[in-house]
Amino acid sequence: MLPSSLTARLIGLLLVVTLAACAASVRPGDDAVSTSANFGAIPLFSSDNKPLDPPPGATIVGKEVSPALPTSELNVLAISGGGSDGAFGAGVLKGWTESGKRPVFNIVTGVSTGALIATFAFLGPAWDGEIERFYTRITNDEIYQSRGIAGLFDESLYDTGPFRSMVEKVVTPRLLDAVAAEHAKGRRIYVATTDLDNGTVVVWDMGGIAASGHPNRLDTYRDVLVASAAFPGFFKPVYVRNADDKGGPRMHVDGGVKAPILLRSFMVEGPQKKKTVYMLVNGKLSLQTEAASPVKATVLGITRRSVSELMRGLTYKTIYQAYVTTRQARSQFRILYVPDTVKDIDDPLRFQPKEMRRLFDVGRTFGRSNSSWGVEPPRLDSLERVEAHDPAPAPVRKKPRPASASVQPAR
Repeated sequence: MLPSSLTARLIGLLLVVTLAACAASVRPGDDAVSTSANFGAIPLFSSDNKPLDPPPGATIVGKEVSPALPTSELNVLAISGGGSDGAFGAGVLKGWTESGKRPVFNIVTGVSTGALIATFAFLGPAWDGEIERFYTRITNDEIYQSRGIAGLFDESLYDTGPFRSMVEKVVTPRLLDAVAAEHAKGRRIYVATTDLDNGTVVVWDMGGIAASGHPNRLDTYRDVLVASAAFPGFFKPVYVRNADDKGGPRMHVDGGVKAPILLRSFMVEGPQKKKTVYMLVNGKLSLQTEAASPVKATVLGITRRSVSELMRGLTYKTIYQAYVTTRQARSQFRILYVPDTVKDIDDPLRFQPKEMRRLFDVGRTFGRSNSSWGVEPPRLDSLERVEAHDPAPAPVRKKPRPASASVQPAR
């Protein structure tokens, strides 16, 4: 999910770059990229753009470790992006654990900041301390550094080396082994990035990567997390080599550009009688912008607000699509997001411990309450609703017909 303030700043940056003198575009050569897209990426479409059935168990191509194990109940957690607003989702997980009602999720998905949270959510409550530390103590300097005017003529405005170093400290061989162990039990974790060169969303099987035994599994896992959070224009993209593509490495950026929240049909098509999908949104789903002043009658002012509204619409549309997919799969839908009454973080690109702690505590309060989750996206029209599925409907007892009653055809 790309907050409005982020999209506004992005458009301002792009306009400045457009007006600036053009600099030579330099992309890394094939030998400078270790990750290969056929290692870890799940193919979603064929060469003629038709949907593909994922590999058995949705494991990575050619490296199936174990198929997803059958279970009587399916719990899916999908976590959105949101920058430092991820403090809300981190707090929800903490409070959910404290309530004693947090499920063991069969599938966890994450996009952008949600990708980092997803790894810890997948590993369970024992890792709650890690996400609390990250989303209540981290500062800007530990995420990025300004590159000044030089950033206008290169890939990104900020140097995100500090963020990559942090990911390397967090995603250790020990953590990867823990992910692999859960994957072997039949649980799954997926992360989305955006292939900016061809404009497609790429879904990565993170558990399959961890359990593959591939010599590059650690670097690949880290690369995907960094790419999923690489807000375009501000953070440096990650280049991924596709072994089947002769065009060289492809540019991967924030998964929220194409999929602010990740849910695909294959994740909920199981035979389980009881299935529940939890949508954890790190931000608000307001109908109207919170901007206090009218749009400035300038190209920059109009463009900023327009793109902000486009991204807000995309987020809501993606959530609605996930809601329809969930209901069509005869699953229960649950959603939790920052209410309009709560003050969120003004700029999700700024990591301010005091503000993140405040939002973390809000999420923690909601997580403790099992009644906080909504059963559908807000503001649905009557014809937009999809009938809910009762996983265990009570049997209907039919009254015996009188002997003289005539049988009427069913209508």
